[in-house]
Amino acid sequence: MLVAALERQAHDLGVERLHLLTTTAAPFFRALGYADADRGAAPSAIAASREFTALCPASAAYLVKAL
Repeated sequence: MLVAALERQAHDLGVERLHLLTTTAAPFFRALGYADADRGAAPSAIAASREFTALCPASAAYLVKAL
């Protein structure tokens, strides 16, 4: 599966946690082990991203997964 391959690649590169915002695919990612998270608890580098600040609406689900 494409997501699993990308997760393995991220892990191999030393990434410890994946973060995503979605307005439509939350159930899909929850089924893959991603968990809902409080947007206010996002690390500063994530919270400062264009996705968080401008591109995704406040209603977008914020999900995380530890690798």
